[in-house]
Amino acid sequence: MKRLVEIIALITIAIPLLGEEIRSVEVNADLSSSNLSSEVWKNAKKETIILTAQPMALPRPKVTTTEKVTVQSVHNSEWIAFRLKWKDTDKSEAGRLGQFSDAVAVQFPVKEGDPPPIFMGAKDSPVHIYHWRAQYEIDEKVGIRTTKDLYPNAELDMYPLEFKDHGKIAPVTEAQREVFLPGRAAGNPQSYRKLALDEIFAEGFGTSEVAEKPNAIAFGKWEKGQWTVVISRPLKPNRKTASKLQIGKENYMAFAVWQGGKLEVGARKSVTMAWAPLQIMPRTTKGENRAR
Repeated sequence: MKRLVEIIALITIAIPLLGEEIRSVEVNADLSSSNLSSEVWKNAKKETIILTAQPMALPRPKVTTTEKVTVQSVHNSEWIAFRLKWKDTDKSEAGRLGQFSDAVAVQFPVKEGDPPPIFMGAKDSPVHIYHWRAQYEIDEKVGIRTTKDLYPNAELDMYPLEFKDHGKIAPVTEAQREVFLPGRAAGNPQSYRKLALDEIFAEGFGTSEVAEKPNAIAFGKWEKGQWTVVISRPLKPNRKTASKLQIGKENYMAFAVWQGGKLEVGARKSVTMAWAPLQIMPRTTKGENRAR
């Protein structure tokens, strides 16, 4: 009961601190491309969204490491993009044991009407999440880093069938190699080269399901103690389980940020405690709200 009172108090405090509703303005640009110029964002108003340490699921963080995220949004009637900025003194891209990645996620209700519980939705009240990680962006741009990349001074024992001089023995096949890579043999998606973001569907804690191929793009840049990440998605994805965003109507979204350098991963993160309204501005006959 005491914990419930604390949670209600946190929500009551957080709601007034949310910025004004996020307004997505129309632009004349290909938002399905990562080559977006800074001009695309010139008419998009910046909104500040307040975050707090995630209070519901164990393990809970002890402090709020990311207190706010700045959000801008644009759309072209087919795709919508969000530019997110937050302070992070350390650029964390994971890789080695005990290291975690900086990350950000945006979440949308799947069904119309009143939004579901903000923490991963609930049974029959699903949510749709796009989750970018700095570590995944390296996978997409460069490829999976090998043990030699991460530990350049390490000496490795030879895997069976891995011979520098094959002699009369045929080189190992990929099928034979996977016998000694249990993650890939088990089909663990984390064992394969990733795209920069995951597309996730959930109906409550512990129900997350990752789409095989995300229908979205994301890219980020860390500079002078700040991350800038762009996440772009279709307004109306083809998947039946996906959220559909409506032009001219009120939509909702939520945010979460992880600072890998502060050992944040999984439930350890900073989150919004209430849904933020998202207004997607309609096309205007005079061309207002348009940018190139």
